[in-house]
Amino acid sequence: MEEGGLMSKKQFGWVFLFLFFLVTSLQAQMSWLHSCAGAPSDGANPYGSLILSGSTFYGMTSVGGTDDFGTIFKINTDGTGFALLHSFVGGSSDGKYPYYGSLILKGSTLYGMTNEGGTSDAGTIFKINTNATGFALLHSFAYGASDGEWPIGSLIAKGTWLYGMTWSGGANDLGTIFKIGTNGTGFALLHAFSSAESDGAYPSGSLVLKGSMLYGMTRWGGAIRSGTIFRINANGSGFTLLHSFADGASDGASPYGSLIIKNSMLYGMTSSGGTSGNGTIFKINTNGKGFTTLHYFSGSASDGAIPRGSLLIKNSALYGMTFEGGTSNYGTIFKINTNGMGFALFHSFIGGVADGAYPYGSLILKGSTLFGMTYQGGASDSGVIFSYSLK
Repeated sequence: MEEGGLMSKKQFGWVFLFLFFLVTSLQAQMSWLHSCAGAPSDGANPYGSLILSGSTFYGMTSVGGTDDFGTIFKINTDGTGFALLHSFVGGSSDGKYPYYGSLILKGSTLYGMTNEGGTSDAGTIFKINTNATGFALLHSFAYGASDGEWPIGSLIAKGTWLYGMTWSGGANDLGTIFKIGTNGTGFALLHAFSSAESDGAYPSGSLVLKGSMLYGMTRWGGAIRSGTIFRINANGSGFTLLHSFADGASDGASPYGSLIIKNSMLYGMTSSGGTSGNGTIFKINTNGKGFTTLHYFSGSASDGAIPRGSLLIKNSALYGMTFEGGTSNYGTIFKINTNGMGFALFHSFIGGVADGAYPYGSLILKGSTLFGMTYQGGASDSGVIFSYSLK
């Protein structure tokens, strides 16, 4: 260093080269497939996740489209071929605002839910063909004890049945678990949450299915009202609480996303709780035993904070995103081993035109590339679709 602590030209040059190659390397790993532009010809602010069929992604945005009520879109894995399949218009014959959920694909038909719209403006279940034809409402949620309202998360399919959850509605207005046939018939409530110590309230994320058993989480309820993990038979019997989140330094609280399952182990995240109050990663056996916290998010520049999506599992590694944290506090992409070791931050979102910000949904993996979406960032600050190479 020169007198006065100033950096020499030579030293500055080496630092500049180091930063240049570091940024170039990061940019080589991260690519932008699409920057959402908003209404009327594009979607905006995606909450959910992509789904993949062959070389085509399908997804939804929470707003944007012709009436700014959200969209369904498709895009190729190389970023070409972006097209809107449907713009939600609300009213009694359509949904609006598909928050907090993603599409599912069965054959050539996409199924999904909207948070509002339908005959009672309490949300809908819909289907649409991948070629954009055949849009139809399968169910309009209604207020009251016999139906749910404001569906949350994604549907799951088993045979000719679809299963899902609503944030509220039901006998106690604290959310429901339901089933419906893929043809729109046979709608029935399987469970109405009660918020008792032995039950949850306000379900979060989506259900997961193993055999004839459904597993899920609630954001509230349980022993200290910090959320729960539960299981229930697909016929509605046998509801059991597997874990009540305890909050504080030793446990998480308020899960946002969904569980994932591998063999007899469930993995998930909470949006708060833990040593810094920024959320956790955990695992638990499907029988409710062996609950273990794998990671406490710190919210520092080298860690994430407040995850609002779900994990992805590949072999013995878990991949995920956090809504905040990282160098600019705009969210992160991370990896951690299923035993809790080897936590690594892959990317810190920085927002603005050049990057995404605030990812809500989950990652998907194709080959050695991760794909996902962010709620904000990009050219119009309305969210981006991105790919991240693991090579």
